[in-house]
Amino acid sequence: MKKNWRLSVEEKFENFSKLVIKHRLKTLVFLLLIVVYIASNLPKITFDTSTEGFLYKDDPQIVMYDAFRNQFGRDEKIVIAIKTKDVFNKEFLKKLFTLHKDIEENLPYIKEVTSLKNARKTIGNKNELIVEDLFQNSIPEDAKELEKIKKFVKNNQIYQDLYINKDATFTTIMISTNTYTSLGSNNFDPLLEGFDEQSSNKKLDFITVEETNELISKLEHMLKKYEADNFKIYDAGSPIVTKNLQTSLMKDMSTFILYVVLTIAILLFLTFKKISGIIIPLFVVILTLLSTIGLMALFGYPITSMTQILPSLLLAVSIGDSIHILSIFYHKYDESGDKNLAISYAISHSGLAVFMTSVTTAASLASFAISDIAPVAALGIFSAIGVTIALIFTIVFIPIMLSLFPIKHRVKDEDSFLDAFMIKVANFSINYYKSIVASSLIVIVVSLVLASQMHFSHNPLHWFKKDNNVRVNTQTIDKELRGSISIEVVLDTKKENGVYNPEFLNKIQKVTKEIYTYKGENYFIGKIVTINDVLKEINMALNENKQEFYKIPQNQKLIAQEFLLFENSGSDDLEDIVDNRFSKTRISIKAPWVDSVEYVELIKKLETLLNTEFKDLAEISITGTLPILSTTITKSIESSIESYIIAFGVIALLLVVLIGSFKLGFLSMIPNLTPIMFALAFMVFYNLPLDMFTILIGAIAIGMVVDDTIHYMHNFKRYYIVHKNIDEAIRLTLHSTGRAILITSVVLSSGFLVFMFASMNNLFNFGLITGITVLVAMFTNLVLSGSLIKMFLTNR
Repeated sequence: MKKNWRLSVEEKFENFSKLVIKHRLKTLVFLLLIVVYIASNLPKITFDTSTEGFLYKDDPQIVMYDAFRNQFGRDEKIVIAIKTKDVFNKEFLKKLFTLHKDIEENLPYIKEVTSLKNARKTIGNKNELIVEDLFQNSIPEDAKELEKIKKFVKNNQIYQDLYINKDATFTTIMISTNTYTSLGSNNFDPLLEGFDEQSSNKKLDFITVEETNELISKLEHMLKKYEADNFKIYDAGSPIVTKNLQTSLMKDMSTFILYVVLTIAILLFLTFKKISGIIIPLFVVILTLLSTIGLMALFGYPITSMTQILPSLLLAVSIGDSIHILSIFYHKYDESGDKNLAISYAISHSGLAVFMTSVTTAASLASFAISDIAPVAALGIFSAIGVTIALIFTIVFIPIMLSLFPIKHRVKDEDSFLDAFMIKVANFSINYYKSIVASSLIVIVVSLVLASQMHFSHNPLHWFKKDNNVRVNTQTIDKELRGSISIEVVLDTKKENGVYNPEFLNKIQKVTKEIYTYKGENYFIGKIVTINDVLKEINMALNENKQEFYKIPQNQKLIAQEFLLFENSGSDDLEDIVDNRFSKTRISIKAPWVDSVEYVELIKKLETLLNTEFKDLAEISITGTLPILSTTITKSIESSIESYIIAFGVIALLLVVLIGSFKLGFLSMIPNLTPIMFALAFMVFYNLPLDMFTILIGAIAIGMVVDDTIHYMHNFKRYYIVHKNIDEAIRLTLHSTGRAILITSVVLSSGFLVFMFASMNNLFNFGLITGITVLVAMFTNLVLSGSLIKMFLTNR
């Protein structure tokens, strides 16, 4: 009679375990040396929580953004807003200017600091155009002179919502950092050298996150010295958000690794009540973690806001296979008293199932590798690698460690209560199978209805708690000064001096007026800065400072002359707005930091408007922080749909092949889909958004949930082949495998629920939903799987 292929494979796993034990010391030393080599790269690991870090470097949006930065410098400004009773109080201005000077002279990597102290003041007289600082001659002692400056500021359209709010109780200091890193051989700044595409091909590296964070750390320390009741300081801007995300990331990641390890250790002790039951699984998962993060460092992948969950994910997922093997080992060892026999039996009994679960989990996680979101793809790649490493360590190290560890066997079965409980669960599943299946179908249908109400979100600012300083400061500045981040539009006329064209400038005026009318549920257009602002200032100054001349001249030669006069005045402000050939210019649109999903529609409206109006005049590029954020969520949704289709398709196919039955393979998908449907319903009910983190839960959950399904179906098939009775096979499956499913689910769930202690809302939601999903999956695997088999499979 031909041997069943499963029995053949199980025999090979048994022989493999015997071979490993025979050469245990050589094998142990060899693998540990490999781990030590890989882990030696850990000090090289870097962190990246930047907005542009969500997309690949060759992504069109990033290519466009890099071109913008090369031409106009960095758009991500650090905004310091100061609240007071009256900005024009003399003592307040003295303190403001002292802070301005302190920042300018004592902080690194700064290109420019601007505030009321050096805000551009453009005036004219009969003989010349004068461009100077607002407080060119320091703070006037005469009250009337100070009042004149105050009046000038309040009547200046550029100053409003840029340097001062409407009622003059808020003012700002804006810090522009260097565009390029000071590290390495970047010895010149092309912005200062008249750089353009035709004059240099040298590729420079942009300022690093580490350099920006160093600046911000020193700035925050400096600001503490100036904080006072009448000098309330709020700092914001995407560099501030990025720095605080990284700080929270590093803190939470190290904390969660500790919490997850402690949680797993406690649960393992309660489960096995043996030191070996704690040390051996933790040894496997810690080696897995060191190897996986070491490989990330070796290949230059940074820890990001997405991959920060990788260590905890691997710790929780990798422990499952160890629990299944140890559970069977201890049970057999207590029964036989023969350690080597128990090891061989455990590996033989669970080896194939462990291999199958690792393949399906790795396949599910690897589905993220195709994502257009770089950190998500990295999470998919290295979580799949980590699961594979865990598989190798599980089937190699566990037999070695069990053979080396002094373990006493128990004569009395201490698990009788758990065994009795599993039998009750089995009987419940068998006796009430119709009601259980019907209830599950209702959950799936209701969940699908609720899922249609799911809303997407991508707002890194809302990852912080409501009372977090970064969130409070940003929202305060958005409210009082109408925005803290920007959309950058580059208009390329493709002609030297093309910006001088009055028709082109009139179009800028027209679209600016139109853009100001755009408003969403939570966003508005706070401030738009264009080259027209400078030109209108010049024109008014050259016409006796009369307000009626604050407009665009309609003569191209006059426009050219006015810009030439401005350049000759000594001001370098045009460098930030136009290129040196006057062929390109920018429109800076300031807006509040709200959910980037809202800005997807705005970006589309801008593209339509600008491409229509400048159809024959200029080529349009829309970039900056907000377009990158909106591109991120759009690509995340698209990529996630593809990942889910691949994950479900691959896993369904693997289940059919590995279980060896189309019917059982199809049925086994239902207990995996039900908890995911429940999770969606839970999110809608509690108004939790589908964001960059929660959108991952489905694929991560099915990768974990399917493990228990495979163990269940694999063992059911073994017992069914022997006994030819469905009820008996279900009871024996739960008696042998049910305990391990219960234990692994509790451990997995606890590992994710630990994320609820996070300082970040996104991690809290991720941990809560994933933990609940695992617990629901435990119920569906222990109860629904048997009911489905009872309903759709017949005895033979």
